[in-house]
Amino acid sequence: MKYMKNYEMVQINNANNENINYPPKDLNKYLNSFRKILYIFLFIFIIKTLFKNINQKNQKEENIIVKRYSENQKEENYLNLDKYETNIFNNINNNDLNRCSRMWGNQKEFLNGVVRKFKPKKVLEIGVAEGGSSTIILNAIKDIEDAHLFSIDLSTNNMIGYCIKNIFQNLSNKWSLYTGNIPAKFMKSIGNNIDMVFIDSAHVEPGEIIDFLIALPFLKEEAVVMFHDIGNQITRSGRKGSRRNFAPYKIFNIIRGTKFYPSGDGILTKDIGAIKLEKNQSKYIHDYCRTLGGQWDYFPEEVHIEMIRKFIEANYDKDCLLMFEETVKFNRVFVKNNPVYVKAIYDSISKKHFLEKK
Repeated sequence: MKYMKNYEMVQINNANNENINYPPKDLNKYLNSFRKILYIFLFIFIIKTLFKNINQKNQKEENIIVKRYSENQKEENYLNLDKYETNIFNNINNNDLNRCSRMWGNQKEFLNGVVRKFKPKKVLEIGVAEGGSSTIILNAIKDIEDAHLFSIDLSTNNMIGYCIKNIFQNLSNKWSLYTGNIPAKFMKSIGNNIDMVFIDSAHVEPGEIIDFLIALPFLKEEAVVMFHDIGNQITRSGRKGSRRNFAPYKIFNIIRGTKFYPSGDGILTKDIGAIKLEKNQSKYIHDYCRTLGGQWDYFPEEVHIEMIRKFIEANYDKDCLLMFEETVKFNRVFVKNNPVYVKAIYDSISKKHFLEKK
């Protein structure tokens, strides 16, 4: 008797010594058909499994998109804040305010709207000048219980805060003014749990970058940070190539959070903006510290450099400290070797037109 291997046809002799085929031709045909059907079912199973996985992945991504969309609905509430509770803003005599504020367009109304929207209890202002923004903020918090504005300005010019001291004295009961030094000097006195900060200071590097790094450890989680003069100076007509206002533009764009602006023109030309910070800002600290790198447009006094260095050492890690120290070394030499450039920057900073004392 011969044997069968791999379903090949073999011959077997029966009792009558007759040759018959085994397995029958029909059976072999059925086996081949069954194998083809099995392959088809296996193929279908694999395809269905793949589509199931793809659908699950798409559903997961869709859920994420829906979640993001839902979160972005909150941002809808931040649109047109320059038109939010303008009745509060209109309590200020606009003619008097225009004497104090260099904000233009709907920027003043936007600042008012952001304060009214978030109802902060503790507000920090860095950069005061005559006190135009101070006036708007104080007017916006006057009916918020226990709210207070802490304002800081490096200058000791007697025009700092002039508008609150001489025109809007009725708003001064919720105001504390610190002058003559950088924010690092005063932050411990002001303390933690700051709900909102408005930064409108040097406008050139490292100005607002350092101001933000000094304010950040004292801010509440998801605090609101506002900057003035964030417009893209490269695209602004008449200022092509200018580094004026580049510091607020640079740091505003790197900070992580929900950003919103006044209504009207395109984002590139908007000159004031606000950010509701993401949670866990510690994840982005190195990004913020890296913005210190590169060419500075002015060099702070050595006593201030040392104060900033100690502040960074106390509040940030060694990588941020190293970034600051190396950048200081570079810019100390740069400023020394480029007196004409530095003088031009200082002249542009000093062209702030304070009100004439009356």
